[in-house]
This record gives sequence, C-alpha cells and structure tokens, in this order.
Amino acid sequence: MQRKKLLIVGGGNLCLQILQILLPRNQFEFHLASRNLEQVTRLGNLVRLGALQLDVSAHIECWEMDLVEGWIDRNAQTLARIKPDIIVNCASLQSWRIITQLPKATFEALDQAQLGPWLPMHLAPAYALMRSVKQACPKALVVNAAFPDAVNPVLYKVGMAPDVGVGNIANLVPATRSAIARLARCEPTRVYVKLVGQHFFSHAVPRQGLPSAANFNLCCWIDGRERSEEFAPHEVFALVADRFRRLGGVDGQYLTAMSAVSVIENLFSEQEVHVHAPAPHGLPGGYPVKVGMGQILLGLPYGLRREEAISINEAGQRQDGIQAILADGTVVFGREQMNVMEELLGYFMPDMKVQDAAACAAELGRKYHLFADRARQQGVSHHGNEERSSARRCG
Repeated sequence: MQRKKLLIVGGGNLCLQILQILLPRNQFEFHLASRNLEQVTRLGNLVRLGALQLDVSAHIECWEMDLVEGWIDRNAQTLARIKPDIIVNCASLQSWRIITQLPKATFEALDQAQLGPWLPMHLAPAYALMRSVKQACPKALVVNAAFPDAVNPVLYKVGMAPDVGVGNIANLVPATRSAIARLARCEPTRVYVKLVGQHFFSHAVPRQGLPSAANFNLCCWIDGRERSEEFAPHEVFALVADRFRRLGGVDGQYLTAMSAVSVIENLFSEQEVHVHAPAPHGLPGGYPVKVGMGQILLGLPYGLRREEAISINEAGQRQDGIQAILADGTVVFGREQMNVMEELLGYFMPDMKVQDAAACAAELGRKYHLFADRARQQGVSHHGNEERSSARRCG
C-alpha cells in the first residue's frame, strides 16, 4: 500500500515531539512546513538522523509556509505540490505555555484569565491555513493542535473547520484510567473510559482534582463490563492530581504528542479505533471519537445524547473565557476573564470577528511582551532589593 502523505505545519516543540515518535516507525511520506525554512530543515534532519541511530532510513521534505494573509495563495500552491493526505497544524503565534515562564505570582494572576482570551494567537494561523487548504486540497484531513476546543468551532461557523483536534481531553484519559485501575486494584489496560469535557476541565483536573464547578461526563468499563457507578468522580480525579501527577509545560507536551499520534496513525486504518479528541467536525470541547478509514465519528457512551455532550462542553467553554460563538463566527469573550486581561495587560476585547483575529493577535502580543518585560524587571529588582537587605542584616 502506498504511504499516505503527512504534512506537519509549524516547526516548534510539539512538531518535534510528534516526529520523534512517528519517524522511527516510518509509516508516512513526511513533509514539514514552517515560515523559517532553515530552522525546520535542521529540525527535520535532527529527527531523521536520530531515526538512523535505530537503523531506520526515513526521508523528510521541508517547505516554507507563512500562515499570514499575504501568503494564502502561495501556501495553496505549496499544498497543491505536496498533495497531503493528512495535515497536522501545530502553528501558533504564541504558545499557551509562554506565560508559565513568568514569575510564579505573576503567572498565577494572569492564569486566572484562562485560555479563552488568548484565542486570537491560535485562531489567526489556523484561519490562514484553512483558507489555503480549501483552495488547494479540500479532501485532506486536517488535524489541529492549536486550541482546537475553540478554534475548530469558530472555523466551523465560516465553513473551514479542521476535521479534528488533538490533546486536551485526550491528555486526561490515561491518568483517569490509571486512577480507576488503582481504585479497582487492576491493571489500567483493563480499564476503558469515555470522557466528555472542554479544555478548562482537562486543564484543571491534573492541577487541583475535580473543580467545584465541573462540566464533564465520565463512563468506565473494566474487562468490558460497565462499572461507572462504582467510582466517585471526586476520588478518581483526586488520584489524577495526586498519585498520577505529572510534569507540565514543554515537558508535558509529550502527552499531547502521544495523543496526536493515536489519531494520526489511525485516520486511515482499516478498522475503527476508539480514541479521545477535541472538536471533531467543529464541535466545541472534547469527546470520545472513532477514527479510521478516513473518517472521524463521535463515539459517545450509550444514553448520552449529542446535544447533551455539546451542552456540557459549551458550559466548560464559558469557564474558559469564551461566552459564545455566534452563527457568523464572531467570538464573544467572557467578561470576568477579559477583565483580568484588561487589569494586567491593558488588553480588552469584548468580541472578535474571525477576519480580525490576526489584528487582535498582534495587539495582544505587543501588550503581553510589554507586560512580561515589566514583570521580569520587577522580579530582578525585587531580587536585588532582597540581596541588599540581606547584606545589611548580615553586616
């Protein structure tokens, strides 16, 4: 069988981690694209040479693509040359993890804004990419890794939704299985779960256990027999945050990369494979899904209606700082979360049209960098004052 063509767009850490897993298996014809051709060529060579350490000879073709307005037609020409079967979008104007590099107290204050107000950073490149995709290769399956819980639903409203996302709810599933297995005194491979929840929920649980206002649906089976009623969610998710606590930030992207691989590798499998993924076909939040034979289908547990699952995730979306996504794709942001952005960054955007995402991202980026510079300077100044005070006490 001829290998499927896999194109990964965006040459950052997630791209690297996905390639580190996939390339040694050498199941695809690999293509990489980034606005920095030199950097992505070096990245590709790093992984290709690493695979050769395992005596696997794989080829990676690298391309220049910039996901901005002026490159739409040029990107479409590149896509037409590649003719990808699968496109994985890892591009973002500012990674979600950037704010974790702030001083601890500053990060914790800004983190109260949740991820919703940062939507322009992820939406703008995805919108540019999807316009080129629709022009050049509309039959390609598009997997979006950039805040898919919100980006995909917004793009759905304008007829440009990626087919599915990765990460977020999928990242919570292994620890949930492990927690249930510990309570049941069995191996986690015997546990099967179906979990519905938006990014806010999957972000909160590993850090604090079950939130006081939690929007989710969890069903579990052990050895094929449903056991959902036997395990209290607060006990399950307390174990997730404690016994199965893990590294986050850039290191934690390994889990996202593995969830991406579980989707990518099975998109064209001959049988349906059950996984979890955010935003299938533009739905808000995350769901159990079935992938295979070039399709992505919802795999909800029996008794949970599609409308109920969507309602659960829309409630989580509001907690994440997105009040609503209107029929024309206009995003209405949560006032409480946006107030945090205004207080700390001087950035306030009550709503945003899809076509304005790039301009909003530029403004947000400028104001964040000014804020981060001030925070770092204050941190250095505060540290220096502590040192001088300590020297006076010692003297």
